[in-house]
Amino acid sequence: MSNVITVGNFKGGVGKTTNSVMLSYILNEKGYKVLMIDFDPQANATKFLTNTFDVNLSNFTSIYEAIEKQKLSDAILNLTEGFHLLPSALDLVNFKDFLTEKIGDSDKSNKHYFLKFLLEDIKDNYDFVIIDIPPTISEFSNNAITASDYALIVMQTDIDSLLGAIEFNDYVNEMQQFNPNVDVVGVLPYFRKKRSRNDKYIFKTSRTNDALNIKNLMFKSYVYDHDRVQTFRVNGITNKDHHDKTVFKMYNGVTDELIKKVGIENG
Repeated sequence: MSNVITVGNFKGGVGKTTNSVMLSYILNEKGYKVLMIDFDPQANATKFLTNTFDVNLSNFTSIYEAIEKQKLSDAILNLTEGFHLLPSALDLVNFKDFLTEKIGDSDKSNKHYFLKFLLEDIKDNYDFVIIDIPPTISEFSNNAITASDYALIVMQTDIDSLLGAIEFNDYVNEMQQFNPNVDVVGVLPYFRKKRSRNDKYIFKTSRTNDALNIKNLMFKSYVYDHDRVQTFRVNGITNKDHHDKTVFKMYNGVTDELIKKVGIENG
C-alpha cells in the first residue's frame, strides 16, 4: 500500500524542496520504494536529484508531457532500482490551462482530481510517493492534496513560515471536502541556525502555544540548514565524510518519525 505525501507551506523559501528531496532519498536508503513527484514548474527538486544521480536531461519526458498523454509512467526517470522521479520543467506552467481545456469550467472541483486519476495506475508500485508543490494555493496544490493520503508541512523557524504553516494546515482541512481521507501527518521544524535564540523561541512557541492549531502536529525531531545540505543542492547528495554523516543522522531521525507516524513497516 502506497503512502502519498504532499510537502508544503504557503511561505516560499522555507526548505520545502530541500526536505522533500532529502526525505525521499533517506526513505529509499532505508529500503522503501519511492517516487518523487516534482510538481513545481521551477523544477528545483528535479535539478537536485538529477545532480545527485548524474542524470542527463538533454532528452527526457516532463511530467507535463506525461499529463497531456494521461500516462505518468512515460515520464518516470529511474534514479535507482527503487527510487524514481517524475521530473518537472517550465512547461508545467501550462497545467491550469490544460485543465480548463480538458475539463472546462462547468464544475471547477473536477479539476482537483486529475492528478489523483493519473496516479492510480502507478502509485501502488511504491511505498512512498512524495509530491513537491509551489508555495501557493493553485491547481498544483489542489491536485496534490486531493491525490494524497497525508500532507507534511515544513516550517522554517521564523514568524512568516509559522503563519504559512498554520494557513497550510487550515487549507488541508478545507480540502477534506474533496478528499476526506487526507490528514496532516505533522509539521517538520526547519531551523535556520541550529543555535539561534529566535529559532528556538519560534520552535518552542509553535509547540506550546495553545492558540496555535499546529501545536499537536509538531515533530519531535527537527532539521537545520546545515551548510553541507546547500552543497548537496549544487553537487548532489553524498555520504562520505563526517559532515555528510551529520546530515544523514539528522534526516534519519525525522524520517524514522515520519515512518512511525504513517504506520508503515518495511517489508
